[in-house]
Amino acid sequence: ASFGPWATFGAMGGHLCSHSQRNGVDVGLSFMSQEELDGLAKLDLKSSYPSESHALEVEMLLDHETGRFQSMSSLSAHFELKDRSMQESQGSYLAFHKKSGALRRIHTLRKPVGSARQEKFRAHLLRLQSQRCEGLARIVDIFEDSRSVCLVIEQCSGGTVFDRILQRQFFSEQESSVLIRHMLQTLNSLHCAGLSHGHPCPDSFRFLSDHAHSPLKLMDFGLELKVCLSELAEPKDLEAPRRPYIGLYEACRCVFSAPEIFSKLQAPSDDMKLPKLAAALSQPLRGGAERPMAQLGNDKLDLGLLSEAVETHMEQQGEDLGLNGLLMAADAWSVGAIAFLLLCGYPPFFAPCRHAIISRVQKADFSFDPPFWSKISEEAKDFVKRCLNGAPSQRLTVAEALQHPWIQNLADNSPGGSMLASFALNLRRFYRTSLIEVFLANSLATKLTYKQLSEMLVQCKKNDLQKTGFLTSSDMKQVLHQLGHIDMAEAIGPAFARALRHPGESYLDYASLVDSMKLRRDLLHEEEIWMQFQSFDKVSEGSVLTSHILDFLDVPAMKTMLEKEAPKDATPISSSSLLRSAQDGKVSDLLEALVEIPIRLRLTVGKMLPPSMRE
Repeated sequence: ASFGPWATFGAMGGHLCSHSQRNGVDVGLSFMSQEELDGLAKLDLKSSYPSESHALEVEMLLDHETGRFQSMSSLSAHFELKDRSMQESQGSYLAFHKKSGALRRIHTLRKPVGSARQEKFRAHLLRLQSQRCEGLARIVDIFEDSRSVCLVIEQCSGGTVFDRILQRQFFSEQESSVLIRHMLQTLNSLHCAGLSHGHPCPDSFRFLSDHAHSPLKLMDFGLELKVCLSELAEPKDLEAPRRPYIGLYEACRCVFSAPEIFSKLQAPSDDMKLPKLAAALSQPLRGGAERPMAQLGNDKLDLGLLSEAVETHMEQQGEDLGLNGLLMAADAWSVGAIAFLLLCGYPPFFAPCRHAIISRVQKADFSFDPPFWSKISEEAKDFVKRCLNGAPSQRLTVAEALQHPWIQNLADNSPGGSMLASFALNLRRFYRTSLIEVFLANSLATKLTYKQLSEMLVQCKKNDLQKTGFLTSSDMKQVLHQLGHIDMAEAIGPAFARALRHPGESYLDYASLVDSMKLRRDLLHEEEIWMQFQSFDKVSEGSVLTSHILDFLDVPAMKTMLEKEAPKDATPISSSSLLRSAQDGKVSDLLEALVEIPIRLRLTVGKMLPPSMRE
């Protein structure tokens, strides 16, 4: 990857202090430099303040006990929701607790389809809520209705790892090691509890506060990915449309996903056990040792393979939605990718477009480019290589990664001084691109119809004269102008200036960006459909007749939605086309039927477009 000419960035006068512990809490590394004496934040991480933990416990006792689900209808009685920022992930809001005044993060997501999956999912959430890991944001409470769960999470207002690093003028390899160790410790605590994440990204972590010694906490729990994977594990109907995982449609997030996650989501009909057993047959054990064999009569029994089979069976029966092994190995890969980013400023598999990223991830195609890695220790490179092994069976586990010398010794063999100047420039460009991706996807998904989004993709391809697959953020504004969305284009500029504090140009994979917008629009429609159905039918759960769904699609609000999405001069969208079967008397699961409506709506609109606009 070429990020332009860089000049060598010399040491900033930082002095390494000894590693120590205070009251049993790891303090990490402290640097004393002129910049820090001027007030720049340090990256020391230590325990939360007792007052913060106490306030959290008090709030949890003010209204109700934890460990059970509250009715979604009572959410507004306890919390005052703020308007959602376009920089937040879909379904995330900030809210004030009415009695304590504490600021909390509200995260809403749809439950998996099917009663059995939902029971497993509810048990999974309760186990997450029971965790008391210092590096894990607390789940204060959980609300639910028949479709959704709403998590009330401890708010971490200290910003992302990007924010904290880019505020500084001095950042070293030792400090990267400190950050990675804290991420590993949090994930290892989850793994010890039989839990996992599956796709942690740098944005998954937040500092609790702006204080220099604020702890780093895991703010999301990989729940959207788990919902998608659990629905794909045992599909009732392979022809039924399933909502994809949005995290893999954003270039700046999919670069941190393990190859087995891509493979799993691209092969919904695979039994979860078979790929792992097939891989076990073809992969040697870690370190190159031969698999042990036992004699059983005249046949040999592969004990390693038997162990894999038993492990897989236990995962299927486990409480973490039967995904432990898959997601735990993926966690280690993601940490390796984050470590790569925090050592050179750009991710290991970055490419102009999402398809190229996926190809590189699946091949584990990365390299330590000399200009950017000239000051990085061999121990750091070895850590990254061991985490980014394409074979999960030979990859470091999170527990093993914690024992790696680079983590244990906090990179004490690394060259002294700050990172090269290229590190901050690379990191700033990547962070800005990730912010713009989310901002544009959230903003335009609310304003443009499916047809208009398809038109946007066509215009992007026309403007991409070199056929590179990407455009700059300035190019995207021009595309909106050309399509007649002048007000949107003009609104984006000031919004960028307010929300994006890091100057520079960004390059966007426009095809993936439009896909992300369409998926977000699916979600917006899904939420609107659910709200309208609750007004139409107060029961809103269980099984339902097809005729009842057709009656619902005939209400004014739903007619307006279909009319807005239908291309002009096209045949009106038939309600029956939005159901898997319009046969009268057919009984369907209500949630499954409603979830499929926006997906089928998007597909129906796609078939109505001119051939030049069809994907």
